[in-house]
Amino acid sequence: MKSPDKIRRVENYTTKSLSEICRALGIKSDTKEYSNLKVSYFRMTKRGEIKRPKSSGNNTKQVIEKIPEPTIEQRISFDLQKAEENARVREYKDKYNYTLKMWQEAEKRFDALVSVKQAVDTYTIEPLTSTGKEEACPIIMLSDWHFEERIDSETINGLNDYNLDIASTRWNRCIQNSLKLVHKERFSSEIKQAILWLGGDFITGYIHEELEESNYLSPTQAVRFAKERIITAIKFYLQHGKFEKITIVCNYGNHGRTTKKPRVSTAYKNSYEWMMYKDIEDYFANEKKLSFVVPNGLYAYVTIFDKVIRFWHGDSIKYGGGIGGLTVPLIKAIHKMNDSIHADYNIMGHYHQLFEATKDCFINGSGIGYSAYAQRIGASFEKPMQGFKMVDKKYGFTTKLPIFCE
Repeated sequence: MKSPDKIRRVENYTTKSLSEICRALGIKSDTKEYSNLKVSYFRMTKRGEIKRPKSSGNNTKQVIEKIPEPTIEQRISFDLQKAEENARVREYKDKYNYTLKMWQEAEKRFDALVSVKQAVDTYTIEPLTSTGKEEACPIIMLSDWHFEERIDSETINGLNDYNLDIASTRWNRCIQNSLKLVHKERFSSEIKQAILWLGGDFITGYIHEELEESNYLSPTQAVRFAKERIITAIKFYLQHGKFEKITIVCNYGNHGRTTKKPRVSTAYKNSYEWMMYKDIEDYFANEKKLSFVVPNGLYAYVTIFDKVIRFWHGDSIKYGGGIGGLTVPLIKAIHKMNDSIHADYNIMGHYHQLFEATKDCFINGSGIGYSAYAQRIGASFEKPMQGFKMVDKKYGFTTKLPIFCE
């Protein structure tokens, strides 16, 4: 029992002296309890809880024990004891508040679970009766095949092999798979027309010295090889695609050039691929279902329904590195291009990675696949694939899919 409580046990303690209280409680003066009692008695007299007895009316003086001032040690001991008690009170209060909070949260979770099990009103959704398919247009992307380039699997840890036979096999499979995707889209859309994008780098050329000794074909032979396969693919789409119109959009790449260093204003004049596109256009001059777009500059613009699409090879965009990579310089470049001619969407190649880099730009993959150069620069491995994009007359740009080449 604490000292103030012991004092209060003595009847009429407000007029008792310390010695009387000690005798009543049986506390000896040489004990620690006596010292604590003196401190408590002292504090209670200061607060007025204990009144010292006054002299009687007949001038008889009552002897009152003089209470000494508590020592520093006693005061510190009392304050420490009080601090401990306050700390325990705060601890109990914090625990209580935490328990109360957990209880409230548990009640909320319980109420939520109970509400889930409560009966709800349901309604019936009627199946939508087809009133006709919306018209849409597929974009088939073909670029970065590098037909004559050699890739030996031993040089890249067995990740890829590439030669003329493999290139032809992949090309044929890619064309077949692209039309399979068109047929799938016809289940929900009416497809009368298509866009075939020839995005450049169908040949590798001699832009580096080592290519002169490693390529399977010379640039002129490679152009002939590429032209045969492109013409064959166009005939395939005309025969089996059931299209009323095919727009063939052509961009030359950075590899198929006649010079060591790239040209700017005269780039098309020094491009094997630009020449090849013009030859293919002449080959199909009498085919009414075909229309060719072969620009002399970097960009080709085509309008589908109410959407303007910008096509270009993509070598003019420099990889930024770091976290942003290609995205940051690409966004800046598109913003600048839109200042002169606005486009709703962009399609490019060059980087051999199939992905939608921004909300308004799709980057095509490659037919050649992973190479020693890609491994050297730290590019991510990707299987040979090309891009497929749908433009819906009502909803705009919708489906985007890979065309697998193997």
